[in-house]
Amino acid sequence: MVNSSQTWHSATVSANGINIFYESIGSDDAPAIVLVAGLGCQLTMWPDAFCRELVDCGFRVIRFDNRDIGLSSEVNRHVRVSMPLAFMRAKIGLHIPSNYTMHEMADDLIGLMDALHLQRAHVAGISMGGMISQLAAAKHPQRFASLSLIMTSTNHPSLPNPDFSVLHKMFLRKPRDKSLDAFCDHIEGVFSAIGSPDYPTPAHELRAAATASWNRSRRPAGVLRQTNAVVATGSIEKWTRSIRTPALVIHGAADPLLKPACGKRVAKLIEGATLDIIPGMGHDLPAALCKPLARKIAMHCERNANGARGPVAA
Repeated sequence: MVNSSQTWHSATVSANGINIFYESIGSDDAPAIVLVAGLGCQLTMWPDAFCRELVDCGFRVIRFDNRDIGLSSEVNRHVRVSMPLAFMRAKIGLHIPSNYTMHEMADDLIGLMDALHLQRAHVAGISMGGMISQLAAAKHPQRFASLSLIMTSTNHPSLPNPDFSVLHKMFLRKPRDKSLDAFCDHIEGVFSAIGSPDYPTPAHELRAAATASWNRSRRPAGVLRQTNAVVATGSIEKWTRSIRTPALVIHGAADPLLKPACGKRVAKLIEGATLDIIPGMGHDLPAALCKPLARKIAMHCERNANGARGPVAA
């Protein structure tokens, strides 16, 4: 007989005016941990091995597609997006038109928790998801039992820029055409550039993950709108400073996209935060680090376990 607590359950809920697709695994009465994905990434960016390790540590895991990605709602308010123009406007401090900002994405997170009747939960966010989580924790501290922030930032303009070679592969070097093969080539190039140098993911695994992502959902316009949302939001340091939730900040020492200074800044601004710099880790969740990182987060959650229980909607 299959243990139902080891099986993924999926559904769509209405929250914050959109539909949000989520998956959950683990016992319904276990403490809940909600995982918030990064820029342009579907919920599947959280590896099964990482999620199942959290379940084995006694948690119920909930991962979801952010707006405009995966199987959640498209949010196109017909604001024309030009990233070169957005970057230029940001540089001189001008307002950046956007379809939404990360503040609304933080409201999505709280809306999902409301829909799942989670009065309080542990939350882990990665990259952009870490910024979304910071905003939500600052505005709704009573909803957070703990906060785990992985390779993220305060989005402040004074922080180090990504390596140019990384920016080139991510944003300037587009896939040569609209084929699956070209998409896989692009993803392989991006993650070869931003991945963990001490824990490289083999090319065939990168391409297999890219193919699975392509088959599940392909939303390039959504990725563009999310990117614009990050730039339009600007610095979130005002909010980061106000966080009082127990926080663990994990960052790769070899991250070429969000440099270690970004994670150090987050940890410095959150009172009492624990900073863990991982040698040889870049801007990804390589297979070799899934279990140890999940255990670090589980231990942090266990130290702050009070009140992170609640039913999950069917």
